[in-house]
Amino acid sequence: MTGLFVILAIVLVVLYFNDAWRSLERVRNVARDVCTRAGVQFLDSSVIQTGIRVERGGSVGLALVRTYRFEFATDGHSRHTGEITLRGRRVRVVSMDLPEGGRVLDASAAARDSGESPP
Repeated sequence: MTGLFVILAIVLVVLYFNDAWRSLERVRNVARDVCTRAGVQFLDSSVIQTGIRVERGGSVGLALVRTYRFEFATDGHSRHTGEITLRGRRVRVVSMDLPEGGRVLDASAAARDSGESPP
């Protein structure tokens, strides 16, 4: 019986890391796309996960909500930050701190991702 629990634990760990890897790749693709549309340079190796929590609700029931931070450059020298929040693998929010002091919240990426029209 203990062997069954060990195998189950190993399978759960493998599934978690596989999901984390896929989510990271998804965030890199979304961040690259958003930066291209904003006319800034996406810094590839700058994507890091800053938070994870379990959230209830919606048609899926329980889902992992992950928050990632990425960096981009406007002129090739100064770095600025952006943030992407995923619920499952769906983009909820993309925000970018612009050097002019503004902040862009990209609802179109989240709407495109879920098949809805942007607000």
